[in-house]
Amino acid sequence: ISMLSELHVKIVAEGEVVQKEYAKFTEWCEDRARTLAHEIETGKSDVESLKATIDEQTSSIASLTTRVEELAGSIASNEADLKAATEVRAKEQKDFAAEEKELMETIEMVNRAIAVLEREMAKGAPAMLQ
Repeated sequence: ISMLSELHVKIVAEGEVVQKEYAKFTEWCEDRARTLAHEIETGKSDVESLKATIDEQTSSIASLTTRVEELAGSIASNEADLKAATEVRAKEQKDFAAEEKELMETIEMVNRAIAVLEREMAKGAPAMLQ
């Protein structure tokens, strides 16, 4: 009987140890389940938020792409206008240079004529009459 009592005490003691370990394990499992459930909910919330951000950024990309295309067209137009204005300016510069040369030659002829007239006037008025 004493062996049975000892065996009974030993089995009960082992059962209590196992019960405590089982309780700890169960508590850990429940904590982990709560933590995972919270992480899943947070993850779902993050997914929705990120999807909204993706949609917003996609829209932004589309509008900015359109703006870039508009600006590229504007730049092309401005470059064409600049080229045309440069060509006009080059033609005007060429015309001005030709006109300036002609005017300088005319001024030079007038200056020579003035010099001749002054020389003749210095000789006297009768020489001018001839």
